[in-house]
Amino acid sequence: MEKDTPAALLDSPGETLKDTLGEALQALRRSPSLSLPIIDPETGQIIAVLARPEALVKPTPPRLGGMATPLGVYLTDGVSSGGAGFWGLFLTGVIMSLFALMAQATVHGVLLLIAADPAFLFEWQKTVPPGVSLWLSALIPWLPLPIVFVLLRLAPLSGTHAAEHQVVHCVERFAPLVPENVRSMPRVHPRCGTNLFAGFTLFMLTFVSVFSATSALGWLPLDSASLGAILAAPLTLFGWRRVGGWVQQWFATRPATDKQIASAIFAAEQVLSCRRVRLERNDRPRFALGRRLWSMGLGQILLGYCAVLSLLSVGLSIWPSLAGWVGN
Repeated sequence: MEKDTPAALLDSPGETLKDTLGEALQALRRSPSLSLPIIDPETGQIIAVLARPEALVKPTPPRLGGMATPLGVYLTDGVSSGGAGFWGLFLTGVIMSLFALMAQATVHGVLLLIAADPAFLFEWQKTVPPGVSLWLSALIPWLPLPIVFVLLRLAPLSGTHAAEHQVVHCVERFAPLVPENVRSMPRVHPRCGTNLFAGFTLFMLTFVSVFSATSALGWLPLDSASLGAILAAPLTLFGWRRVGGWVQQWFATRPATDKQIASAIFAAEQVLSCRRVRLERNDRPRFALGRRLWSMGLGQILLGYCAVLSLLSVGLSIWPSLAGWVGN
């Protein structure tokens, strides 16, 4: 296009500007938009688009992580955070520790009922193959796990967890943060920590199964462990996301309420607002690695978890009979 070619530039909605290309470029520099269309004044059709270089690069969405807490959603980009703060994360640790103790107490109670009938145990040991007996013995420490997931599914925390995932999906897709958009997003997120936990569990269950079966056949422990690792590794590599997604969908999350979605939107708006201010000022946080680790929220959750265990330890020292109830 030559410099004196007539053109019409949409400087703002409902407004047209007839000018040369040179002045159109100046209008683009003044405009907050990344691009402006050029319209043929005779046909009224767009014949070209003036764009800044950065408009040609697909923007990278903010990478947010978060936690579900009893006080609402917690979100962070690794530096700035929004939503539930320290006490929300601390209470999440408290709740998870209580769930773990309840599950452990339930399993321990069932095992005590079984052990109370020696005749049943004797007959069971005679009829069950050694490999199955060894496998079941190795799986006993894992029995509280499904109970924890059931408790989590029944708790309001699972709805908050869903809202957290859904609002992160919205942010990553540059969708407006309104309840309708958030509610339409999937509850499963590929970066959820549940996937990592599911992968670890899948590996250990496969490894224990193979190790138990081969040990019952008389294999050496090293050979059994090697075969277990060889079979468990590829199964985990290809299945951890699918298993994690299934656990998220049916246990770790449930449909969020309006209040939980509002909490997620509030947390996202907070962290995105802080992020914009930080980027505009070009602020570089001090102690970036330590701040990122603290922003993850795992330390605060661990503090809540350990607080309950510490109180339990004090209780056991005062009332030793509690040990039988919690299975210690």
